[in-house]
Amino acid sequence: MMRAMWLAGVALTMTSAAQAGEVGELGCFEATYTAEQTSQINRLLPEIDMLAGESPAMNSMAMLIGTAAASCAATYGWEDDETQSAVLHELGRLTELGVRRHGPLPQEEIARIDAALATGDRTALWNALEEQLLLGMSGQMDAAGTENPGLIGAFMLELGLGVDEGEVERAGEFLAIKAMQRVATRAFAAR
Repeated sequence: MMRAMWLAGVALTMTSAAQAGEVGELGCFEATYTAEQTSQINRLLPEIDMLAGESPAMNSMAMLIGTAAASCAATYGWEDDETQSAVLHELGRLTELGVRRHGPLPQEEIARIDAALATGDRTALWNALEEQLLLGMSGQMDAAGTENPGLIGAFMLELGLGVDEGEVERAGEFLAIKAMQRVATRAFAAR
């Protein structure tokens, strides 16, 4: 249920004009969590798998994010669209933090991805990742353009992946988490 709500929120947020928020306001979540909440988050991070569907850990994380979102929205006067975008960004940020700390990607693979993303012009790759993310979350994977899988596949080969399907899938999930943060940030700051 919680996953379905997030996915519906993503689809609505990404297709509607959000009120403009300042990107720096997204840091409100970290500043809002109490020491106890931060401790809870740290305990939940190893159990979070955004793509796995329902889980008690994901539901607990949603409650923590929701509590902080309410506080941040009151502090900054966020409208519903801004709050949805901020929540999605925070979910992505925490999920990425969990992957970086606990896997399932090995640290050397994360380092290779980070280094490759920082090299050259990755605009086309990011556009492809973001489009695939939005299509997947809206259930329209069949509508994907023919260029997106090719661009993403070429990036995986550049990373030295391509033989091990599990590695490619884990790297793809990591890239999707990063793409979600980019899309949510852009929606949050839309003018």
